[in-house]
Amino acid sequence: MNLISRRDINRLLPRHLLDSLSVLPFLHGNSVLDVGTGPGLPGMPLAIVDPNRTYTLCDRMAKRIRFLHMANRELQTSNVNLEERNLAKQAFTDQCFDTILARGVAPAPVLWPMVEPYLAKGGRVIVFESAQVELQDPLENEKNSEETVADTVDEIGLGYTAEKISCLIPGLEQPHFLCILQRSAED
Repeated sequence: MNLISRRDINRLLPRHLLDSLSVLPFLHGNSVLDVGTGPGLPGMPLAIVDPNRTYTLCDRMAKRIRFLHMANRELQTSNVNLEERNLAKQAFTDQCFDTILARGVAPAPVLWPMVEPYLAKGGRVIVFESAQVELQDPLENEKNSEETVADTVDEIGLGYTAEKISCLIPGLEQPHFLCILQRSAED
């Protein structure tokens, strides 16, 4: 169905599945929104291994959502909701999520204002950032590829703190990065 690049077929396990699952220890709360889920990454693998949370997979393209309806029926996942919607144009009404995920959607500072209205108090946004992209922010000082490392910065006036985490993915040479934007519980 051309939902992932042909060059990624041989790297499906490390590049897509293991990368998607790398975020599991950082999820917060019971409700997760996967923005721009595409073929269901990272939301669908997470929903399979984490049946106690509710996952809402959102994408603007009908073709992707049709595929996910088929996959959801086949896998019999009861904790997955599917939404065909462009968040920039069609807002969620009266719905907030504890964790919002974005993999390959936009850089964290661009994404924050778009998804912040859907984030519960004390919630977090987790942005997958590729090791291939040069990151332009104050967190990009030193990286340690041996273990998961974290740097934290308070984005004063923006309503969140940001933490950059380096994750080693088995089968991939370079670490991938998660940028965790934590909303203040007082907001």
